Amino acid sequence: MRRKPLFLLLSLSLFVFASCGQNSSVTEDSSSGISVSASTESSSSDEGLTGDIYVSAKGLYTDIGTKDSPCNLTRAIEELRPGKTIYMLAGTYSYSSTVAINSATENHPAGSKEEMKTLMPALNDDGSEQKVLFDFSAMPFYSSNRGLAFNSNYWHAKDFEVKGAGDNGVYIGGNHNVIENLDIHDCQDTGLQLGRASSALNSIELWPSYNTILNVTSHDNHDPSGEDSDGFACKLTTGVGNVFNGCIAYNNVDDGWDLYTKGESGPIGPVTIENCVSFNNGITSQGVGTANSDGNGFKLGGENIPVQHIVKNCIAFNNLATGFTDNSNPGTIRIENCTSFNNGTRDLDAPNFDLCRDRDTSENYYKNLLSYCSGTRTSPITLSTAPANSKDQYKGTVSYSVFYYGLSTLKFTDIQECDYYVESLRGTLFTPNKAPFISSVSPQTQSSKNIPATTIVDIHSALRDKITHNIKLGDFLKIDPTSDFATMGENSSCLGADLSSGTYIE
Repeated sequence: MRRKPLFLLLSLSLFVFASCGQNSSVTEDSSSGISVSASTESSSSDEGLTGDIYVSAKGLYTDIGTKDSPCNLTRAIEELRPGKTIYMLAGTYSYSSTVAINSATENHPAGSKEEMKTLMPALNDDGSEQKVLFDFSAMPFYSSNRGLAFNSNYWHAKDFEVKGAGDNGVYIGGNHNVIENLDIHDCQDTGLQLGRASSALNSIELWPSYNTILNVTSHDNHDPSGEDSDGFACKLTTGVGNVFNGCIAYNNVDDGWDLYTKGESGPIGPVTIENCVSFNNGITSQGVGTANSDGNGFKLGGENIPVQHIVKNCIAFNNLATGFTDNSNPGTIRIENCTSFNNGTRDLDAPNFDLCRDRDTSENYYKNLLSYCSGTRTSPITLSTAPANSKDQYKGTVSYSVFYYGLSTLKFTDIQECDYYVESLRGTLFTPNKAPFISSVSPQTQSSKNIPATTIVDIHSALRDKITHNIKLGDFLKIDPTSDFATMGENSSCLGADLSSGTYIE
């Protein structure tokens, strides 16, 4: 056989060497919403990219990722090692396509809690964090146009703002992620949603599990139809162990929380929601709403599929529809130390608690609940005022709780069976000595249709502790110690939720 010339062998060797030094950058597959790869020059061996990495809104892919020479976020996601941090320098990070974290975009995935990767703002010299905004406002409305998509494991994203995505602001398809202290708003679908990373993943074992959403605020999300944009959603295709703690959902065009299940995909894993607040949902703070906007505070199921969710120390108030609804989930849902106040502001017959939609099979557990209405409610749609004549609905086992019953209250003590549909199991009529709360004046007024709220507050800052970012409501919806409700709970404790101090009680 005739030998190839030496210069040709050298050329082939150089080509192979150069090819092996290439890596992937991100482009968007609009059909799936998941990133695919395209060739770009790599420098994964650069010393500046083996530790913590600095990025900036104007950083280049070719920069080395130090504080003095920050690279762009695409490069940082590719090269970040397990256990390390991406520090984002102050600025507005504007994107017209998804910032995707998945097997195609990160070269060194984390495999354990000890290897957790972090995405956070850079620090100032005094230790304070710089201000970072992800702005996806250039995205058109489309189901795959998500903002940040964590279809990977063991990422901790914290302390920044996300706005304007064409679909979800933040999407989580992976496991063991922590999303903390984000302010998400004005997206064209749910602000933060969990769901499978790909339509090919058809069993619950492959769906996102053990994710924690901590002290996140999601508000003013709205889509054209008005029926899809919730504050938070963990629905349809989610696994086990997902937790929402210290989150606030308000003025979203649909619901505050949506845990919807569907017959074709089957049950999702049980979700825990604790120390959370949901209010003014069903219409945005700018008065955007449609006839399709549900307006529930906490929607806990769907299509008569039983999932055993847990809700603890949560508050729902001034939602257009119900405060807490099983949405036909027959349970067993466990609800403890929760307050539901003045819900049904549009649907005047909507109760604070609607928890036996499936009359034959519902069998929930209620403890230390407080349901109360102040007498009248004014619809933000029609501006008409009517008596708060709704009646809570419940069935299962109850202890130390008060439900609202059409301008009256019904109380339960000890542990006993309850059933709204059976008069003898409905509770005992009770006339309190006074209203339950020290203050019931909402921190933000409700908007009306096509008319913005007269008072619009930065809720994410105003209702949180400045250091821990835990919810801190002060006297708002805190039980008045001179009211009967102050000693009606288990062991003579207060009824309802307590989010007054900024400390979450286990």
